Amino acid sequence: MKRKNHLVLFGVLLLALINLSPSLPETAQTGPRQEPDEGAAERRGGESQQPLRDIEVYTMMGTSEFKVLQTLNEEYQQRSGAVVNLVNIAPEQAYKTYREAYAAGREPDVLMLDGAWVADFASSGRLLPADLYEGGVAAASDSLPISAASVEWNGYRWGVPLDFDPYGVVWNPKQFAETSGELPQNMEEWRKWEENLLSTPEEEKEGENTTEPVVGFPSGDVRAFAALIALWKGTEEEKSEQTLDEALALADRLRGRTYLSGVSAQSGQLPSDFRTLVESDEVPLAVDRLSRLGSEETSTLRLAPIASSFKTAALRCLGITANTDRSRESSLWIAYITGHETQSSWYESTGHLPMLRVIYDEPASFSLQRWLPDAQVSRSAADSKKTAAREGSWSRSLDRFYEGTLGIDALSGFFQP
Repeated sequence: MKRKNHLVLFGVLLLALINLSPSLPETAQTGPRQEPDEGAAERRGGESQQPLRDIEVYTMMGTSEFKVLQTLNEEYQQRSGAVVNLVNIAPEQAYKTYREAYAAGREPDVLMLDGAWVADFASSGRLLPADLYEGGVAAASDSLPISAASVEWNGYRWGVPLDFDPYGVVWNPKQFAETSGELPQNMEEWRKWEENLLSTPEEEKEGENTTEPVVGFPSGDVRAFAALIALWKGTEEEKSEQTLDEALALADRLRGRTYLSGVSAQSGQLPSDFRTLVESDEVPLAVDRLSRLGSEETSTLRLAPIASSFKTAALRCLGITANTDRSRESSLWIAYITGHETQSSWYESTGHLPMLRVIYDEPASFSLQRWLPDAQVSRSAADSKKTAAREGSWSRSLDRFYEGTLGIDALSGFFQP
């Protein structure tokens, strides 16, 4: 009887070993479940339970700021022991290049995206929801409010905001004597400014070039044009449709006196700097991104944000592609690049404003608070999805408008919901 019990016990133990044995190689291969603070240890270069695999990141930056990112990436690689291959694409070519990469099945692990593209890429199944990211990326509540619609679609977050670049206006105060050197605040004041421009004495007109530019912005930049229209509209929201028509009419009348400056694809900088043109009194007024205007004022140059332009501000974020098998490595890299340590000096390095709220409470960033959007300023995710697909055609239409081959009515659709 004892012998029979021993045989039964032996059989039970044997079955238990057989059931357990298939799981042993898999457990040894993948390692134990990652603890919440393991990502931080890996970024500090500590011992990792699982080596980080190589990842590839596509970026869309000017040459100078890409060098800044390369330096940060080298620091990350030294701390983590990971290999991160950065591939930079000219901003004006990025949208097309990204779509071609997906079509060919060779998309990278991480993409730098314009905020206006996120809904487009997310709705096409090209991005991984940020809720699945690992490695301690910042929560949505840690970012400035303008980022929400730029990284959200269908109730989910699809990327982590990196920075934003709002539009501002620079002007020469002596060209605005009627308003004591300040900019006009409504359409009536802008019309008086226009009348003063056109009231040049006859003796000064003879033999003189009467088509000197009075306003400037980057050629083909539909967001800069929208910011200019917002500046002219002022704050008369109760008459928004009427003032929009009036602002567009003003753009039409000043078409021949608008200076359009091209942007170099290689450097991301203006060949002719608007600051210099305004200070030298060659152009009284210009609109451009903060990263190209700078933030310093002089006796011959004043600078201000255009509040309504936050709806079209250039916002960049980082997203993980849906088909990557390296989301863990991608998440850790994104967490480092968008973290507080890195973001604190981001503006000084690139001219683009950081997205973390807490940075603006630091003494070194107090002067930048005026560039923060009002809490009520937001943009629709649906509008962002629409913008990605049509922005290229609007840019071509804008060029045709200033060439004189397209009427202002054709541009009004850009401002419709």
